[in-house]
Amino acid sequence: MGLLGCASATRAPILLAAEGPIYPEYARVQQIEGFVTLAYDLTLSGNVVNVRVIKAVPAGVFDDAAVNAVRAWRFLPMQHKGQPTAALQQTSTLTFKLSEDQRNFVSPMQNDRAN
Repeated sequence: MGLLGCASATRAPILLAAEGPIYPEYARVQQIEGFVTLAYDLTLSGNVVNVRVIKAVPAGVFDDAAVNAVRAWRFLPMQHKGQPTAALQQTSTLTFKLSEDQRNFVSPMQNDRAN
């Protein structure tokens, strides 16, 4: 008895490794939150290339952190007819939101200014 039809001939890319972005210090200190939507392409080997910002709110604050994070992501490549293939025009939105601890944090420099 064979296993015909068990393997899918077409499969979307699968994210294997993704570190979160590094929150920019100046944005954390100023209590700024936002998001960045990026477009990118995936190579036959699952690497991210051609990363570009589609939308950023607020503009310019989190762009570099988001681009650097997505460039480091690794994927199991998309498959078409059982063969790895490039995946173009992928999109992801990275949200930058402070935790409750970060919102309530007073840096030593801020504390010195208050005294």
